[in-house]
Amino acid sequence: MKKILSQATAVVLALGFTTCFAQKPQELPSIKSNAENITYAVNDTEKRSSWKISPELKPDRLQVECKQKKTKVAFVSDVDSITFNVKVGDTVRFAVLYEGKEALTEIVGVPKNVNFTKKYIREHQGKFSVEVPEVHELANILVAISKIGQQDSNMVDMTTPYYKEVMAHFSPYKNHPVMDVVNQHITKVFDNESYWYYYAMKMNACAYVFDKKGNIKNEGIIRKMGFSNQGDPILANLALIEDFARKSNFRKFYRQHLPYFNELIRTYRTQNPITQQQEWLERIFGFTYGNYRVTFSPLVGGAHSTQSFEDNGFDQTVMFVRRVDLNPKYNEKVNEMRNTRVVFTEIDHNFVNPTSDKYAKQIDEVFGDRAKWVMESNGTSAYSSPYNVFNEYMTWSIYSLYCLDKFSAEDNATFIPIMEHQMEKKRGFIRFADFNQKLISLYEENPKLSIDELYTAMLDWSRNLQAKL
Repeated sequence: MKKILSQATAVVLALGFTTCFAQKPQELPSIKSNAENITYAVNDTEKRSSWKISPELKPDRLQVECKQKKTKVAFVSDVDSITFNVKVGDTVRFAVLYEGKEALTEIVGVPKNVNFTKKYIREHQGKFSVEVPEVHELANILVAISKIGQQDSNMVDMTTPYYKEVMAHFSPYKNHPVMDVVNQHITKVFDNESYWYYYAMKMNACAYVFDKKGNIKNEGIIRKMGFSNQGDPILANLALIEDFARKSNFRKFYRQHLPYFNELIRTYRTQNPITQQQEWLERIFGFTYGNYRVTFSPLVGGAHSTQSFEDNGFDQTVMFVRRVDLNPKYNEKVNEMRNTRVVFTEIDHNFVNPTSDKYAKQIDEVFGDRAKWVMESNGTSAYSSPYNVFNEYMTWSIYSLYCLDKFSAEDNATFIPIMEHQMEKKRGFIRFADFNQKLISLYEENPKLSIDELYTAMLDWSRNLQAKL
């Protein structure tokens, strides 16, 4: 299983790829790498994601959505590159040579993933939704009753009365065969491989609904909602998941808790003015998305992710986040800041990542000395490249600028130090406070600076800081 980021969808600049379009019989193309993580890109400008070289997987497989007759797929290491043209049904194999080992890698062309009809676009253009989807809730319940789910407070919020109700109702079914699958893949607390399977479960679950017969089926609008180089555990285990839902009487449990879910949704909307966030981000970055879809479960602890989907000229951004958390020690506005931050920094990735792609070379140089920016821990190991590290710094720091524009100086003085402490002490981004205060000072001096001017200034500042450390 690949180690990739909860924020993988991005735009990449055209790179100088070496082309290899055909394979002769008995020949296996190969590229060399001196680094464990390389990059793959689709159609030059469509997608750029980190790819960990994994010789133990035979093969390590990437499914590529083919939106046109042929799709260009490139893998780029620090010293080499290779490119293929892939169509639906193709399986292309090559090797990555790393530390004397050969990682067999496979590209599979799959059908178009997203189908936004004209009717769907009319109904969703310019709107946002907040949901507790039924199959998504089922997936989170499977995680909650798993062995690690009962230990990992980031995956599962164990502090609510709802959690106790879930455990009381579903624990008797913890030996169901589907739980063998979950426990085989989610094996350690704060473990990367376990988290990517967890993300694949809950994100892909949002593509499914129950039909009138109680069967789980793909809704057909977005075929696969999880990260592109992860599988779909819902599809792979559909019969087992349906059997668990029937035997545990899940659907009755879900319906009984609809009033609770609806109250959480109402609270979420009051604490997260998404239209306001959207308008601010679009003004700052200069481009837009057509629709925002927020999905959450009362069971999610703090593990968040986001994906963006495009079809027929329409963009939809989906956030997979936790419920609102109201802390009585803070006033109403500071609570709003705390809760808005959760979804803002997921929406924000869909603006920051494409912008960062224009500065990929500078980012790799400036944030190349990882130890000066990140404390090694399970919480930061998923941010494996300079690009990933910088984007996490920038997404959270951009939120400070939003707070400056939307909240009082007094409330900012309370909240921003809380956020800086969280990033440095809890998440391991050890230079965040300095980085954040520099961006704040630039914005306060001249709020009309363009996003490109802010990027350039912050990269220059970061280069100088790295040289001094």
